[in-house]
Amino acid sequence: MKHKPLITVLLALSCIISVIILAATPVHKSINFDVNKDLDSLITSAFENEPLIGINYRRFNIEVDSLFTRTVYRVPVHPTFSKTMFHYHLHQALNKFEITSPAKVIFPDRDMNIYVYDNGTVRSTIRLITTKPKPKEENGE
Repeated sequence: MKHKPLITVLLALSCIISVIILAATPVHKSINFDVNKDLDSLITSAFENEPLIGINYRRFNIEVDSLFTRTVYRVPVHPTFSKTMFHYHLHQALNKFEITSPAKVIFPDRDMNIYVYDNGTVRSTIRLITTKPKPKEENGE
């Protein structure tokens, strides 16, 4: 009977510690599968809305593991194409779904890789590849 108050205090202390741990744990954002299904169509519509890209891109799926594949888009663009403005408009569209899209510019080629993150996982990669302009043909009159 002497141990009853000690056990009660220890039980109350463990409950208080459990509540503190539960309150300090960050909320886990579950993956919204509707957004993941629509992510492809959102990205492709961003390509199609850009007159200099249109349907001029290639899409690859890379198998990460047995449950997850990552989509990679390879988009050739003219050197005068504003990759930064395209990234800005795409980022605004993705931000509505709480999807982040950091980018990395690769020098000296000036190519840009845009990584589409959802819940800390890279879902898609968009590679904007700068093409070499075709030389103008001289008129041989």
